[in-house]
Amino acid sequence: MKKTWIVFKTEFINTVTRRSFLLTLILVPLLPALILGGISLFGGDETGDGAGGIGAIFRPQQTTQLVEGYVDQAGVIKEIPSWVEEGRFIAFESVEAAQDAVVSGEITGYYLIRPDYLESGAIHYVREDFNPMTAMETTPLMNNVISYNLLGGDPLRFQTYQNPVQVLNIDLEPEEVERDQSNPLAFYIPYGVAMLFYVLILSSASLMLNSVAKEKENRVMEILMSSVKPNQLFTGKILGLGMVGLLQMVVWLGSGLIMLRLGGTTLNIPPSLQLPPEIFIWGIIFFVLGYLLYATIMAGIGTLVPNLKEATQATTIVVLPIIIPLLMIGVIINEPNATLPVVLSLIPFTAPNTIMTRLAAGSVPIWQLLVAIILMILTIFLLIRAVSGMFRAQNLLTGKKFSLGLYIKILLGQDLETAEEG
Repeated sequence: MKKTWIVFKTEFINTVTRRSFLLTLILVPLLPALILGGISLFGGDETGDGAGGIGAIFRPQQTTQLVEGYVDQAGVIKEIPSWVEEGRFIAFESVEAAQDAVVSGEITGYYLIRPDYLESGAIHYVREDFNPMTAMETTPLMNNVISYNLLGGDPLRFQTYQNPVQVLNIDLEPEEVERDQSNPLAFYIPYGVAMLFYVLILSSASLMLNSVAKEKENRVMEILMSSVKPNQLFTGKILGLGMVGLLQMVVWLGSGLIMLRLGGTTLNIPPSLQLPPEIFIWGIIFFVLGYLLYATIMAGIGTLVPNLKEATQATTIVVLPIIIPLLMIGVIINEPNATLPVVLSLIPFTAPNTIMTRLAAGSVPIWQLLVAIILMILTIFLLIRAVSGMFRAQNLLTGKKFSLGLYIKILLGQDLETAEEG
């Protein structure tokens, strides 16, 4: 246990005291914070009406409100409902007055309700640049106004007329906050979370591979094997480098959550698009599990390859599963509870990225989170048993050209000589 602690402490201290690690740890959250501060100080809205500033980039485009008129020759419209914006419809006494308003630009067009409306049901819509698509957008509102008046101006009766059947839906899934999908941040925030966890898990797991491969290449491993058992070395390294990755994850994700809260006004981030506070807790859980999963795989590769170059080439094969959620990112963000995201959430090798992306894009049922955690723990347990068997002096002091087939055979329990012969 003492030797394991020494390996743990050595790996942790040597990694966190590197200048490159410290610069990355600090600069990654610092640069966005400085940018947000600059936007807040110099790029804010000078007019105070919310129309300017960098944050306006993320605000959904607002369409200009139409103003239309109507000439009610049938005397149908007694009042404009309160839910219609004031000034949306202007009444005119005659067709000539309405036409003059159109020509002068006071209104975009007008509705002519003829005296025989109750018999014919026909309404004429007049404007200078008539466009059928525009008429399709504006006519339903006037239809509602007329229906409201024909029903005696009774809001309850009109509501019943509009929705004659009331269906009560009881949803057993977690309550989801309505998200404004027209806002670009509805995509970019979950996308940023997905990329963050991809980088964190892969970079932290790669530290394990680099550590083992470098020590084999520069023959430090020969010295270590004279005083430390292979299992002690494996345990100390995976825990020490795991703490390094966890420190990085806590600083980066925590800084991101704080910046989203403080920069919400600057970037016009509505509350429904803010990341929930509990994502920090789930982030720690799924980072630790994702790290243990891929770091164990990387450690196994490190025991087989003779040098760092071979190790780097081998990682391109074994990290393919963690890339799959990035390839499906559009589906996961737009439909987080569809079949494909749910399946990817339950596969241990794709679960960390998929789960965190779904949590950033919406809510995930608790049963799926628990099942994903259980499956990952079982997979990690089996991988650690297999890889710990590969941490033998014979493997650590030698090396072979990496072969995926050979690696899988050894993971399944065959010794190196038998696997090579097969």
